[in-house]
Amino acid sequence: MLEETFKAIKDAKLDIELLRRDNEKKCMENNIKIDELEAIIGHAEEGLEVTLKESGEKKLECKLGWCAYRVMPDKWDYDIPKLIMWAKENDLRCDKYVKVTEEFRKDQLKKDLLNDFLTKEETCDIGITITPQDPKFNYRLNGGL
Repeated sequence: MLEETFKAIKDAKLDIELLRRDNEKKCMENNIKIDELEAIIGHAEEGLEVTLKESGEKKLECKLGWCAYRVMPDKWDYDIPKLIMWAKENDLRCDKYVKVTEEFRKDQLKKDLLNDFLTKEETCDIGITITPQDPKFNYRLNGGL
């Protein structure tokens, strides 16, 4: 009985070790397969983008999904000290754009620029840089993947 118990423990430990080695091999094999599949996806995504670009369309659709360029908003960079100095030159601007805490009201200035209350020429030297951004490519597979 004692020998059978020790043999059962020894066999179980050996089986565990064999399974661990098998897991390591399978994990390594699976990781290699995953890398290969991710490379396939990367090449396919590049192909989708090339196809979309060559089509001249904004969006391409089919039964399995779609790809499109998403329009990205312009990036706004503010030179706050320069903007505050500009706003303080005029009481109306100061009240409209500068908070008492010396924070510049970027959102108000942006609204005024976008609604043509101020021209972009007026803002050239006051501390705003508006950088247009390229559209961002994206796609979706139908079916939840």
